[in-house]
Amino acid sequence: MFDFDTFEKSLKTTFDKLTKSQAEALSIEIAANFTAGMSAAETHKSFKSEEPEEDGLTDKEKAEIAALAALYLGYISKFNDAAQDQILTKAKEILDTGGSKQDVKNYLDDVLTGNENIVIDNTGQKRKSIYVDENLKLSEVTRTVKKPFLASVMVYSSMLGENAAHTSYEAGRKAQYKRQGFDKWMFTGPADERARAHHVAILGETFEYGTSQSGYAEGCLSEPNCRHTAQAYYNDPEKDISPNYWRKQKEDVGLKWDDQKRAWVIN
Repeated sequence: MFDFDTFEKSLKTTFDKLTKSQAEALSIEIAANFTAGMSAAETHKSFKSEEPEEDGLTDKEKAEIAALAALYLGYISKFNDAAQDQILTKAKEILDTGGSKQDVKNYLDDVLTGNENIVIDNTGQKRKSIYVDENLKLSEVTRTVKKPFLASVMVYSSMLGENAAHTSYEAGRKAQYKRQGFDKWMFTGPADERARAHHVAILGETFEYGTSQSGYAEGCLSEPNCRHTAQAYYNDPEKDISPNYWRKQKEDVGLKWDDQKRAWVIN
């Protein structure tokens, strides 16, 4: 006899343990990548503006690491909650159509081993995203979700881990630049077919920390699978990458403004 209440409690325990282990791993990864980003930025010397604590981090930097960990834990928790709901719905469907306890177990195993996708259908809902206009001005716009999001537990965990690593690394770079007194930074990185067109469009652009334009550009660095990075801006042609370099990179990849789409595209 299949006891659905017992199954539901057991499922919650399983996902609570999974979420806890994922959160611990992410917290370690975020802290490690934040400090790695700081170390990478140390090669750019200006002047120190804030002294670290005994463990090498200021209170502000510790708070930022904690905030990043909380942010990504929230993503994990929401995804795992959706996975539990999907499993419970499927289990009821299996049993209502004459399936067995083993069939339910097989489905659960498929989810936990990554052989079954979790579907999060937010179609029609509104989401904020970064928009870059033809004059390279950045803004935040509202877009409508057009299709469901699908990913296995394994794929989502990996994707989230990579995104958290990149975001925390860039946050560490920013923290170190600000320690050293840099007020501005340059958006840098690859210009290829894998890159988002609006990211390629702002390659070589400089931003001032604390401004809305900088905030939007930093938001681009946090978008999933972004490979771009912030570099200290010296306002010195001997140290900063030439604008001509970025112009050629954009031309070579076929970056263009599409009037009909009102967006940057890569041909």
